[in-house]
Formats: sequence, C-alpha cells, structure tokens
Amino acid sequence: MSNKEVRSVAFHKIKDQKILEFIENQNFSGYVKELISLDIERRNRALQIVKKTDKGGIKIVLGR
Repeated sequence: MSNKEVRSVAFHKIKDQKILEFIENQNFSGYVKELISLDIERRNRALQIVKKTDKGGIKIVLGR
C-alpha cells in the first residue's frame, strides 16, 4: 500500500497555453508543492504581524 495521494490538475490547451509552455521542462510536482508551501507560509505570516504603536500599545494586523 502506497503512502502517496494523487491529485490532478486539468489545463485547457488554448486558454492555458502560456502555463503549459512554462511548465513543459519543469518538475511539475515539485513546482506545485513549492508554490503551495510558499502560500501556506505567506498566509501564516500575514496573521502574525504585530506592530507597536507610537503611544505604547500594540496593533495586530490580520489579513493578507
């Protein structure tokens, strides 16, 4: 039994032509995993921004 889970992505040959050309000579699986990991980091980082105000308080910035 494999520990892998396979997910598929469909591309339209005309509408997604630029994307298909870009990924033609790349490790597609690795590229997608890297993009997802970067997005997870970005989203987590956006929720942890804390700034001190000029008056001594703190400001927590939520969002992206």
